[in-house]
Amino acid sequence: MISLVEGAKRQKTPNEIALMILIAGFTIIFLVVCATLLPYSLYIVKVTGSGKAISVTVLVALLVCLIPTTIGGLLPAIGIAGMDRLIRKNVIAMSGRAVEAAGDVDVLLLDKTGTITLGNRQAVAFIPVGKATAPELAEAAQEASLADETPEGRSIVLLAKEKYGLKGTMEGGPHRHFVPFTAQTRMSGIDADGLNIRKGAVDSVLAYVKQQGKSIPPDLNNVVETHRKSGGNASGSGTATAIFSVWCI
Repeated sequence: MISLVEGAKRQKTPNEIALMILIAGFTIIFLVVCATLLPYSLYIVKVTGSGKAISVTVLVALLVCLIPTTIGGLLPAIGIAGMDRLIRKNVIAMSGRAVEAAGDVDVLLLDKTGTITLGNRQAVAFIPVGKATAPELAEAAQEASLADETPEGRSIVLLAKEKYGLKGTMEGGPHRHFVPFTAQTRMSGIDADGLNIRKGAVDSVLAYVKQQGKSIPPDLNNVVETHRKSGGNASGSGTATAIFSVWCI
């Protein structure tokens, strides 16, 4: 980022090179114009016998006003403004050429996880919605993630253990049935003692909750959108891991 701002230490983009050539051309033209004004002025005064020739001070002032130095000075400011607009969209430009190319982009398509992204998202916090508390949410999230072998699922189990000292186990029983995570359902969970806990992508969990005829906390959507706009991974909220939602039915 620092080397990008320091324009003198990076390679100029094609547009910047073209603009610098144009500025140099204008500078030469204006220099020739100002240089010829003095002899023309002296000749006119000599022929007409009246008036006063243009002074060198006036010619220098005219040249300073004509030379397009302002355009060259605006180049770094334009680059920084472009970087700022990209950063607001959670995009980091690695070069000036990338900033220019972004101006021509109308639609950006990203391939699946593993091609562009690393696919190693980690849970960082539990943010409850409705009447649930963070410890309750952490316990439910850990239980629902025990059968999830993805990096997200393992990070949820680890976060609940580190933050609240919870130690869930995969010990089964007649009243404990684990639901593993699959790409089709995009959910994992556990059914125990008449309580169904599901953790997964927000839209999948919401569809499951609606299918069970249960109500959804009104503040859930606001939490989801807040995390999405702040650059949080995937679609999460109920767990506030910025990845998944957890629901107890």
